[in-house]
Amino acid sequence: MTDNEERYWDRLVRETARPHLLQSVGWAQVKAATGWRAQRFILEDDGGRRGCVQVLRKRIGPSLSVAYAPRGPLCEDERLPDAVSALRKELARDWTVSLLIDPEIPDSETLSRALESAGVRRSPVYVQPRRTLLIDLSQDPDAMLATMRKKTRQYIHKAERAGVATEETTDLARFHRLLTTVAERDRFGIHDLGYFADLVEAFGDTLHLLMARIDGEDVGALLVIRMGDRAWELFGGWSGTHGESRPFYLLKWRSMLKMKQLGVRRYDMWGLAEGDELAGVENFKLGFGGDVATWIGALETPVTGFLFPLWRLGARQRLAAASA
Repeated sequence: MTDNEERYWDRLVRETARPHLLQSVGWAQVKAATGWRAQRFILEDDGGRRGCVQVLRKRIGPSLSVAYAPRGPLCEDERLPDAVSALRKELARDWTVSLLIDPEIPDSETLSRALESAGVRRSPVYVQPRRTLLIDLSQDPDAMLATMRKKTRQYIHKAERAGVATEETTDLARFHRLLTTVAERDRFGIHDLGYFADLVEAFGDTLHLLMARIDGEDVGALLVIRMGDRAWELFGGWSGTHGESRPFYLLKWRSMLKMKQLGVRRYDMWGLAEGDELAGVENFKLGFGGDVATWIGALETPVTGFLFPLWRLGARQRLAAASA
C-alpha cells in the first residue's frame, strides 16, 4: 500500500466510531513479520458504506490459508451476520479454510440466533480478551478520581508524596529491561526487543513508553497506543521494588492524564481475568473505576466447508496462540 492508501484505511477505521488498533495498518505491519498477510474490505450495501474490516491471512499449506479479523468487522451490531457472510464469499476465492472474528460487540440472544443462521459458531479458541475495563477520560480529573476505589486514590496520592517520578521515554531498551524484570519475577513470557522495535516503527508517535522512577531507579513501565478517541495499555508492569511507595498506581494515573491531554476519551486496560489465575491483576485494575465491557467472544465460520473438520482437530488452537 502507498502512504496515502494507508492513511485512507486508518481514516476509515476511525470513521466507524469504534476504531481498534488491531484493525489498523500498523498492526498489520507488525503481524507481517510472523507470516500474516492483510486484506482489507469495505462493507457496503445500497445505502452506502456500512463499515470495514481488516482480515489477516496465514498460509497453512501450499495453497491453503486461514483468516482472522482481530476485533473486526467494524460495523453495527445487527449487520454482523451479513458482514460475515459477505467476507466468507470473498475469502472463498482463495482456498481459505476458516474465518475467525472477535468483534467488540455485546452478546445477545437475537444476535446469536442470527449468527447461527448465517453458519457462524462460537469458537472454543479465542485470541483477544472477552472482558476489559474502559475508563471514561471525558470527565475532569477530580471526577475520575472520585469514581476510583478509596484505596486506589490513597495509593496515587501516597506515590505523589513519596516523590515517585513519571516520564515518557523513547529508550526502548530501557523499557524492555524493566518488562523483562517483571516477566522473570511473575514467570510469564514476553516478546523480544525486536518485536517492540516493530511496534515503535509501525505506530510512531501514537505509541507511548511511560516509566516510573524512584531515586533514579526504574520501577514501573507502560506501553500505550492510541487511535482516534481511544487508547490501549498493551504491556506494562511493576519491578517489585519500592512497593511501599505504590509507584505503579501513579504511573497508570499519569498515563490516563497524558492520554486525556492528547484527546483520548476511552482508555482500555486491555483485558480482565478469565479465571482465578489473574484475579489479583483484575482487582488492581478495577480499583481505577470505569466500566467493565463484555464482548461476544471468538466466532468461527467455515469458508471451505469440506476442509473445516480437519482444521477443527487441533491446528486452529496452535494458530490462535501464534496470532496473539
